[in-house]
Amino acid sequence: MTVTARHHLDSQWVELTIREGWIAAMRTTTGSDAIGPEDHWVAPAFWDIQMNGRWGHSFSSPDLTVDQVAAIVRAQSALGTARVCPTLITAPIDHLIHGLRTIAQACETFPDVAARVAGIHLEGPFLSERDGYRGAHPLDAIRDPDWDLHRRFQDAAGGRIRLTTLAPERPGALAFIRKAVEAGVVVALGHTAADGATIRAAVDAGASVSTHLGNGIAATLARHPNPIWEQAALDGLSASFIADGHHLDPATLRVLARAKGPARTLLVSDASPLAGLPPGTYGSWAVDPSGKIVVAGTPYLAGSNQGLEIGVRNLMGATGWPLAEVLAAVTSNPARLLGLPQPRLEPGEPANLVVFRRPESGGFVLKRTCVDGAWEECAEYPK
Repeated sequence: MTVTARHHLDSQWVELTIREGWIAAMRTTTGSDAIGPEDHWVAPAFWDIQMNGRWGHSFSSPDLTVDQVAAIVRAQSALGTARVCPTLITAPIDHLIHGLRTIAQACETFPDVAARVAGIHLEGPFLSERDGYRGAHPLDAIRDPDWDLHRRFQDAAGGRIRLTTLAPERPGALAFIRKAVEAGVVVALGHTAADGATIRAAVDAGASVSTHLGNGIAATLARHPNPIWEQAALDGLSASFIADGHHLDPATLRVLARAKGPARTLLVSDASPLAGLPPGTYGSWAVDPSGKIVVAGTPYLAGSNQGLEIGVRNLMGATGWPLAEVLAAVTSNPARLLGLPQPRLEPGEPANLVVFRRPESGGFVLKRTCVDGAWEECAEYPK
């Protein structure tokens, strides 16, 4: 198959030839010099390092099945995403072990699922127990960092845990961070009430990223210092953001993204297990008519209901960064964080790409995704 579109890095027209799941050739070609709203553009497909489930199925559920994992992972291609980190949140230990084993089994059963799973993200259970900071994570399953327990989790996952989020103020956290980093696991700080000295000590120990900075924190904080500003100020921390329009307002997104800069900014969907479901109450969580997912009966957010397309558009609007720098937040930056090869549009690379339009300044509308050579039309979101 041949794709002709503008390259996201320099807007030049290129022709890519895709054969048997790989980019076989790429050459510059001719096209209109004037950029138009109907022009097709091409870029690497997205990486989403934090997504918790879909259609009512949670990766942390004791009822998770191999087929559910496969369906959720494959569904991401309709959202522009080729590589994912299935994310488990705080839950009873046996639930987490079941989820990890089931994801591992799905990867072992289906080669295409294994190719799409860049690693597993374990968000908890080593988080703050304090209200607000804990977010939607259940208090009775929160615990102190435990390396032996982590090894049990890693064994259940078949070694696939590549990212773990913890609160560095918990007893034993700094020693845990050092062991995790030495073992090749990326450590993120999140759902934390830590002071500046503790956050800086965690970075010195090897923590390298903040999970959904600006969220997973108490609604009422000291103006300064507080955990948001402490993490935003540290050049040793990259940061992920949920730029779905609900979790961060444009001004906050602009300030935090500018504090990190284009090379240390990542976007995540933080897709809730309720993603893809219509408005309604589903147990302890609910989808409100706007699409926002909350803890039922409260205004407190419990994950997102949108893909990374919305985040790309919102980050572009908030920062004014060039297209290539915004797209790095969903391609090269997450891959580099995980220590994996960065996605590129070059011959010999896997055929993982998105085709999109830019109908107006700051616009971004996904059209199709190619994941390892297989094409899918992208889902429509409110523009």
